[in-house]
Amino acid sequence: MNRMTQPQSVPTILLVEDDPMIRPLLRRMLEGAGYDLLVAKNGDEALTLANEHPGVIDLLLTDVVMPRMNGFELGGYIGKAHPETNVLFVSGYAADSSSVREGLRTARQAFLLKPFTKDALLGKIKEVLESSPLVPGD
Repeated sequence: MNRMTQPQSVPTILLVEDDPMIRPLLRRMLEGAGYDLLVAKNGDEALTLANEHPGVIDLLLTDVVMPRMNGFELGGYIGKAHPETNVLFVSGYAADSSSVREGLRTARQAFLLKPFTKDALLGKIKEVLESSPLVPGD
């Protein structure tokens, strides 16, 4: 069942961004668009928030390149614990990094290249939320 068909349900996004300059900008954009947010500065914090959150997490919006745990690793953990969660990866390094490009091919999840506009981000989020999540191992 598509979660977007439930009019009283506001999608919840787990936003994971390690850059202290970008994180509050993304938060304002997403809150301004009416999303409920859980905000983390790294993968460990994101896993804690996800485990403590009592409801559905509709979308994991995560940076790919982060210290200690990259976005692909985080997406794998979240996907196993919360198979209902869609994933949208963002990165400014995809064009430069073969490991990021390979990770995107392997993860088979949605991706948005930084820098992006507010409209591009919100459009991509809407597109991802309207799709079915990929279950790890599919």
